Amino acid sequence: MGKKKIKNRKFRTSLRIYFSGVFIATLCTACVISYSIVLAGMKLFYNGEITMVVVLIISLLVCLLTMIFGGVMFWFGSLHLTKPLSQISDAAKKVADGDFGINIERNEKRRGEYEFTNEIDELAINFNKMAKELKGMEYIRKDFISNVSHELQTPVAAITGFTEILLEEGLSREEQQEYLLLVNKESIRLSHLCENMLRMSRLDNQQIVVKKDKVRVDEQIRKCIIMLSEKWSDKTREYELEFQELIIQNDSDLLMQIWSNLIDNAIKYSPENSTIGIIGKVDEQFLTITIKNEGKGISIGKQQKIFDKFYQCEESHKKQGSGLGLSIVKRIVELLGGTINCRSEVLEGTIMEVKIPL
Repeated sequence: MGKKKIKNRKFRTSLRIYFSGVFIATLCTACVISYSIVLAGMKLFYNGEITMVVVLIISLLVCLLTMIFGGVMFWFGSLHLTKPLSQISDAAKKVADGDFGINIERNEKRRGEYEFTNEIDELAINFNKMAKELKGMEYIRKDFISNVSHELQTPVAAITGFTEILLEEGLSREEQQEYLLLVNKESIRLSHLCENMLRMSRLDNQQIVVKKDKVRVDEQIRKCIIMLSEKWSDKTREYELEFQELIIQNDSDLLMQIWSNLIDNAIKYSPENSTIGIIGKVDEQFLTITIKNEGKGISIGKQQKIFDKFYQCEESHKKQGSGLGLSIVKRIVELLGGTINCRSEVLEGTIMEVKIPL
């Protein structure tokens, strides 16, 4: 029972207790030293009568020596107390200069079964966590810029190449039409990429969602299916819908973006003449929508990356999207306080489950 209590305690020694103990110990030590020196001096150099004046002088000498010795002891002792704070200050300067690889070493043996040695130890550990997170964010930022540059460069390079061919003489009208169609497709792709990037940027900076709309989610899903069936008119898909009226109060536009992206992915990664199943229900706590396709499935290693920006599971679909769809979905779901889960096995299809709190 006693060990369990110790494990639940946060600090081995609170700084308030530690500083109070050090202060009292230093003061007592200085008093003892001062008293001993004055007493020894009296015995060696004073043989007269002990009067009130003598007592006052002795008291003043003891107080004066106590302040001197106490000050000296506190001076040297403060070097030990302020050393970790100086380390944290130096580390903070390095982080401010862009060095996120800094790590403040702390003695873990002193902690024992406690979470922290004291508040300074907690500060150092939290500082290390902050530096690690900033390093990760810096990596993500650089990776994002690299991906954006690559994604923008591909359609721009294609458009440039096709227009150079069109500027050449000797092309037939059919060839011109073919190249113009390719330029149009790449321009649309570039437009969609910029639109998704702007949407992702807005969502990343958005913190509050006003859930004022009364939304018929079942109607939204049907509209998405109709719109996307026109987009993927060259592909044949069947839909199995299992839901009645799904009415909630939320942000209509954000919910529409979730369903359109998820259904678009389900169509994109489904084989010809396959079935896409959509199940919806509303209980006392959540709206739950499950979308299942009969595609190739996603391996466990790839499932951990599907919500990363610009990540695409299959290289063959690179020209059909930007890899931002699921990132946008995940961010919207987070803003709405919900969760999204992916369940998939290779050659067994993929299930995406979204839960939105009511």
